[in-house]
Amino acid sequence: MVAQISSIGFPVPRVVSTVITGAKQSQATFQPSTRVTLSDASDEINAIYNIGAQKLRTSATSSNSQLAYLMSANLHQPVSVSFQGLGKALLLQLKDDPKDFSSAVASSVDVQVSGDNDKAAAVALGIVTQSGVKVSVSLSRQQDGIVAQVQTSHGDLDENEVLAISGLADAFQAALDGLSAQPPVVSIDGLTQFDNTILKSVDLNTDVRQGNDSLQSLNYQSDNVSRGLSYKDSSVSFQLNTDLSHPEVLGTYGQQVRALSAYEQQLDSASFRGRGDKAQMDMFKTTFRAMNSHYGSNEIDSSQKTIFMSESDKARTYQSGLADFSASFQQAETSSNPLKKDEKDTFAYNFSQTTEESSNSRGELSQRVQNTKSHLQASYHEALDPTVPLSLGMLELSQSYTYHQINDESSSQTVLDFRKGFLATVASSKTTHNMELVKKYVSGRLVDENRTPYDNEKTHQLQLKQFSF
Repeated sequence: MVAQISSIGFPVPRVVSTVITGAKQSQATFQPSTRVTLSDASDEINAIYNIGAQKLRTSATSSNSQLAYLMSANLHQPVSVSFQGLGKALLLQLKDDPKDFSSAVASSVDVQVSGDNDKAAAVALGIVTQSGVKVSVSLSRQQDGIVAQVQTSHGDLDENEVLAISGLADAFQAALDGLSAQPPVVSIDGLTQFDNTILKSVDLNTDVRQGNDSLQSLNYQSDNVSRGLSYKDSSVSFQLNTDLSHPEVLGTYGQQVRALSAYEQQLDSASFRGRGDKAQMDMFKTTFRAMNSHYGSNEIDSSQKTIFMSESDKARTYQSGLADFSASFQQAETSSNPLKKDEKDTFAYNFSQTTEESSNSRGELSQRVQNTKSHLQASYHEALDPTVPLSLGMLELSQSYTYHQINDESSSQTVLDFRKGFLATVASSKTTHNMELVKKYVSGRLVDENRTPYDNEKTHQLQLKQFSF
């Protein structure tokens, strides 16, 4: 029997605007607003690389002895871990002296780490306050040394803004430390929890490269209406976007916790079915949870719950409680069979959640439709004998295995119909289409080929109110 991988059984909202033309119903779908693009290095990162430590050293203005000590100590570390303690120190220095400053420590041949001769790393943290002041924090490590800068533009920081920015010191450092860990961790949870009454946006871009090739990159942006993140290294890449522009559809905190757990189980199931890398999937799950947490909730007054529940609250109980999002995850393609290079080992999974709303001619909400979609594409080799490790080589005797190709798609939809301002009916449907192709080889000869489809569709409708018209 083919294992089933599908979206979780409830759609999660992508809120929409209502468009009305006469008596005709209309629908509009809000696409998640995002500024994220997956690239090896942003223009901002490239600009930071252009700053030479030797050049900046002559005009460095920082007198912070702790910062200078940390920079000197990091020169003895590999490039990939050369910002230990520096992110935190930079933001804390801003708290002590909220002025522009720069510092550089030049390297010498005797402190260069073996294997790092052509490696470089750069970090750009951008913070914009609600008053419009922009703070740019940059770090770079190249062959000529380490450079650190803090610059402000479009005004001066007030005391509350300085406190809010310096309050991100630990979160900034945690993000840098996570990226330099082995295996890497995308630790942006703290950066999602900035005070949005004082700060408008937080952007973080990082890059580690060797020559002209980017080895690892992270692009993260967050403001009051959206979050976006893209990550890429030699083994995996993923991208997530969250739409925060419609907080009115957020459910309770309890709903959100349950929905996140359900989605994590869905990711585990997909990883198991497609033989995904566990460490990489765990990193993605941690990032997914961070991107879809700490953005508020709509709680139901427990003292009123048994007496009265608004139609909005009632409708939200049929949703997940999460904001709309899209997410994609892809492992680097490999070729584990030297005799059949076209047999790739792959794993890719993407899923999304959207919402549409319709209004009648009086501007009243008439329908809300929520959708989820998921798609798994994977291929892998497996030994015929599970007790013997797979060891494919150039000899035909080693060519006894099965090759699996998986293509699973699933979607679910919940339709909420409203009449006279009341939630009248709830209809749900779920469709699953799974396909697995398995080829069996013995000593290099194809002895069996089996294609297993699985299709399933379920529908359900709940009548809540009867109306006479």
